[in-house]
Amino acid sequence: NASSLYRYNLQECIQMALRHNEELKVKHYDVQSIIAKKMEATKRYIPVVNYTYRFAPVPRDINNPAQSFFSGDISVINSIKLSAGIPVTHFGRITVARELADIGIDAAKLNKQRKADEVVLDIYKLYYGILLARESKVLANKGLDAINKKIKALEEEETTDQLQILKLKAIIYQVEKKLDEAITKETIALEMLKFRIGVSEDLRVDIKDRYLKREHYKIKPLDDLLATTKAKRPEYKLLAFQVQAKHKQLVLEKKEYYPKLNLGGFFEYGVSPGIRGDDQESSLTNPLNFLKAGMGFELSGKLDFRKIKSKVYFARAELNKAKSDKVANEALLSVDLKNAYLNLKQRMKLLWRADKEKRSARQVVFLTKSNVDIGLGDKKEYLEALQSYLLIQAAVYENIFNYNVAVATLKQKLGKLYDPKELHVQGYKYE
Repeated sequence: NASSLYRYNLQECIQMALRHNEELKVKHYDVQSIIAKKMEATKRYIPVVNYTYRFAPVPRDINNPAQSFFSGDISVINSIKLSAGIPVTHFGRITVARELADIGIDAAKLNKQRKADEVVLDIYKLYYGILLARESKVLANKGLDAINKKIKALEEEETTDQLQILKLKAIIYQVEKKLDEAITKETIALEMLKFRIGVSEDLRVDIKDRYLKREHYKIKPLDDLLATTKAKRPEYKLLAFQVQAKHKQLVLEKKEYYPKLNLGGFFEYGVSPGIRGDDQESSLTNPLNFLKAGMGFELSGKLDFRKIKSKVYFARAELNKAKSDKVANEALLSVDLKNAYLNLKQRMKLLWRADKEKRSARQVVFLTKSNVDIGLGDKKEYLEALQSYLLIQAAVYENIFNYNVAVATLKQKLGKLYDPKELHVQGYKYE
């Protein structure tokens, strides 16, 4: 129902994305296409059948076929030929091809997991971003109410301070600008969230949470995190699969020196009524009336030594390149994790400092307002303190957002942003 409003919390958004996100469906179908290729690569013990049926005019006189045909002395041939072949041994080619296909399937599933990591991390950012925008809206509206009340109070005084009123109105314009930005960001984030979780554009969707809160997360030592990321993160496994695939390809190219042994048979039958000639009684020599069958082994191969050697050298070079690529990218992945780790620690410090500034700013506002109320304080100081407090409160919310996103980013680097098992039980079946 398009008129109903559907509310989801963060985990529900993630689960919906794992089920319905279109980008993840694309990756799922990539897996299916590689499974189809594996079926082709593992064709041992399944015969390949060829069939041919022919229907055509033929001469009746086999001894004088041209004269018979062009003089109109013709008959009609009906023939069918069936042949079947099955590999007995290709000296390991089929086994290696099947192993290559299995590696491809596992790699495709990991690529889907990588895309799921991106989607889920984006959902974290969008969800927290919506909460940040709404907290900013609340803060801006509170600030506008306080400033408008102060302007009204100043205007009711006997000696109106026009300069202070103009300064407050200038602040109002700045706050209204921030309010418009927050509304725009909230709208865009909600639309992007709908896209990520895979719901229709015309469906009314909102989030359940109302307040932006800090995520509680205990950071482990960096060495423990490095061990976890190497065991869990799909990028590490993909690099290992890449090396395995190149090694299998090298083995496959070397097997081109070996022949292929196949078992085959055929059955062929043809009939043409009214045929005359010397060979009409023999099925082996009569091309128009025959019944043939046979079965046997075939050993075949093509020894193009320069071409095979070139392919082997190329496969070996690709393997060495994959090994070097694995070493380099594993080092970069370690740096990537360290960067996420240090960024989270930095966000923790900034959040702690922002909390301290907020408490101090709140005390300043309270003291300056108390002094103004009893006639001892300066109104200008109170307004400056109020403005400073609003800015610091906004900075606190922004620091909470940055901290939560940093936590989610570190979890992604560790392969712990969500349970990968959920990705493979959402209606997808791999066979």
